[in-house]
Amino acid sequence: MERLALLRKQVAEETQELRSGVRLSDKERAEFAKNREILRLAEERLKIDDHRDGYYMPEDYITEKGKMDQKKKEEALYKRYVDKDEFGQEKFVTEHEEWEKEQTAKAKAQIQRSERENEDYDYVMDDAQYIQWSLDSRLAGEGKQLTKEQRFLEAQIDAAEKKALSIQETRKTLPIYKYRDEFLEALETHQILVIVGETGSGKTTQLPQYLHEAGYTKNGMKVGCTQPRRVAAMSVAARVADEVGVKVGNEVGYSIRFEDCTSEKTILKYMTDGMLLREFMTEPDLAGYSALMIDEAHERTVHTDILLALIKDLSRERPDLKLLISSATMNAEKFSTYFDDAPIFNIPGRRYPVDIYYTPAPEANYLAAAITTTFQIHTTQDKGDILIFLTGQDEIEAAELEIAETAKKLGTRIRN
Repeated sequence: MERLALLRKQVAEETQELRSGVRLSDKERAEFAKNREILRLAEERLKIDDHRDGYYMPEDYITEKGKMDQKKKEEALYKRYVDKDEFGQEKFVTEHEEWEKEQTAKAKAQIQRSERENEDYDYVMDDAQYIQWSLDSRLAGEGKQLTKEQRFLEAQIDAAEKKALSIQETRKTLPIYKYRDEFLEALETHQILVIVGETGSGKTTQLPQYLHEAGYTKNGMKVGCTQPRRVAAMSVAARVADEVGVKVGNEVGYSIRFEDCTSEKTILKYMTDGMLLREFMTEPDLAGYSALMIDEAHERTVHTDILLALIKDLSRERPDLKLLISSATMNAEKFSTYFDDAPIFNIPGRRYPVDIYYTPAPEANYLAAAITTTFQIHTTQDKGDILIFLTGQDEIEAAELEIAETAKKLGTRIRN
């Protein structure tokens, strides 16, 4: 049976090769025909019916001596009906399997042969099925507006330039770089600063490095930066380590729940706000830190709010401790008031223009809408990246699986 299964697979592959139009020699075609004939003969031999339909009287389980043969009795009582498959082999068939087989046969009878032969997945890019979006607002960037062709050309130029740019040169392109000296002067004058900057301005990765370069990590002191999420702490630490030119865990490290990637050499430490709270419990004065940065403070998690209260009290006990509170524009005034009217340091500018769209009506299935929008963007827009925010791991994995399966079925119909 195993050899027959292998032969079936081989014949199926050869048939597919013939249909695909591949040029074959006469010898190869003859070999394919021979294999098909061998398979036909083997299957016909299996179908030879050498058994009889009908009722067979069970063997008598009373022996000649008048005693009962318990084994033969149980065999007669519990023996199941055995059916034959299409190749004449015995197999047990339940009522459910018989019903499924019947329904499948009915369904196949309704399918036209031309439809059955077309096994390709047909994904229709119907404009009418696109998720409808309306432009809400446009946040202009520092660059000028470009046409689609100009953007395409600029994207190619940017890709070539990025290969030539070193990490240090990339740092200089961030909006925050122009305000480095102003930031350090402001921090010399004030103990607490409320930092306001757009996403992508570089405040999370660059400000701790500026403090290190200005000498805040001398004499074994550290600069700490908290993040509301574990993934953010790990990824930012990896990026900063690349920029500094060290391995994660040495001069630059991170600390999250169940994982401490730091050492005695660590001077720039990224951590979740919960881990800084743990350090408060063991070292209430945080004597090992010369500066702390509370990033994304406007998210107002429970840990962040507790940290802000503790840090406010600590700042009065330790005037030498520098504090940076990173916040969104809408909450900057509140944080400034809370920290005794601390000055607000604005970092204007963003690297790229941002268009904000919204759906005129809510989507019933937002996960399916997100996947549809992903392919909508991928097939209609220029080359780039797509980032989807979902509520949890289950939805992320479901979306990833659905996108991968759809892209695989679409094949060459979409761009890579």
